[in-house]
Amino acid sequence: MHEGICFGEEMLQLPGFKILDVKHDPEEMILTVETTASVVGCTACGTRAKPHERRAVSIRDLSCFGRATRLVWVKRRWRCPDADCETKTWTESHVGIEPRVVLSTRAAMESCRQVGELARPVAKVAEEFGVCWNTVMGAVEHHGTPLVEDQHRVGEVTKLGVDETSFLSATRHHRTIYATGLVDLDAKIVIDMVKGNSAKDLRNWTSSQDPKWLEGIEVVATDLAESFRAGLSPHLDHATRVADPFHVVRVANRMMDKVRRRVQNEQLGHRGRKADPLFKIRKVLLTGAERLDEPGQNRMLLGLRFGDPNDEVLGAWLAKESVREVYLTDDPAIAELLLDKAISSCQADSVPEIRSMAKTLQRWRTEILNHHRTGASNGPTEGLNLCVKRVKRCGHGFSNFENYRLRVLLHAGGVTWPKRPRPPKIRTREPYSDA
Repeated sequence: MHEGICFGEEMLQLPGFKILDVKHDPEEMILTVETTASVVGCTACGTRAKPHERRAVSIRDLSCFGRATRLVWVKRRWRCPDADCETKTWTESHVGIEPRVVLSTRAAMESCRQVGELARPVAKVAEEFGVCWNTVMGAVEHHGTPLVEDQHRVGEVTKLGVDETSFLSATRHHRTIYATGLVDLDAKIVIDMVKGNSAKDLRNWTSSQDPKWLEGIEVVATDLAESFRAGLSPHLDHATRVADPFHVVRVANRMMDKVRRRVQNEQLGHRGRKADPLFKIRKVLLTGAERLDEPGQNRMLLGLRFGDPNDEVLGAWLAKESVREVYLTDDPAIAELLLDKAISSCQADSVPEIRSMAKTLQRWRTEILNHHRTGASNGPTEGLNLCVKRVKRCGHGFSNFENYRLRVLLHAGGVTWPKRPRPPKIRTREPYSDA
């Protein structure tokens, strides 16, 4: 038994503790421990203290051999024998277990890593440790906030990405509430999350940042939202603004869908159905011309022949392709020529949806061409939006924005997590040796 306890103390890895008893339950492993200190001085006068009483305190530690582990710390209370000392009694403490907590320090840090780095649900982590939701979330806030607020987490940013994601879906009490993400396009990390997507929300965030840090931003990539363009002023007026190619092409695709639906409704008097000619080719119409094979082209021509008598859908498809052609070249001069040609042809078209798209392209002309001049896009931002949505899914919805922001930044904010030992591989692909 003595050798087993010594082995257990070696595995416990809590210096200053010794194991008094080990109990194996089907649900958990219970370790009764106490500190090894036998001589303690008064914290005030330094007089040798005397034991006063003992009290058992239960603490959750890291799991052991697939079972939850409970440390029952037989905590000693010391008494100062000096009658003139103001410090009468006190309870012993240990650096590995903070006062009045349910989780040990290492268990709290591990729960923070599970929720933050691995984007696990707080409820599942709490269930594994055998504690409540508030205990784990409190550990995430306590250990995760310093990691997020670390001044070295976000360095100098030259290319900034701005995009929105939904935070709360619409209900009968409020509309959809959005959150704006700020992304370092080079480092591919989320710098911050701001509640709302209005110009005022973005302007408030830029006004709270260090002016010298803002001066280092050379490029800002956004979608085609006027609120973002207005919100960047005046603090980022010096930066080159880029309209993200994905969102520009999406404007053309939406125009294509609007024309198809309107023509379909005018011809058949109802929304698209499986047997309708234009509904059959709805996905083919959104496919790039260079990616269409011969069967796809034949399908599209057949659908247009029977469902588009006035060639309005065909005109919308040609207008959509003229927008896509702008991004099929890397030469800024050729891109400018193609964009101006697309705008002029769309302005002269008789279809109202195409003319409306021409106004959008004209309004964002400079930002669209800046993509070819800088090479910047919101691609990293869209990729990090998947990480943001992963956090939202694992939380099954959020109501507290500060908790949402903290968990997003812990997961996708470039946090420097404490180094963990990497176990050596015990099986490799190397063949057996005959030596």
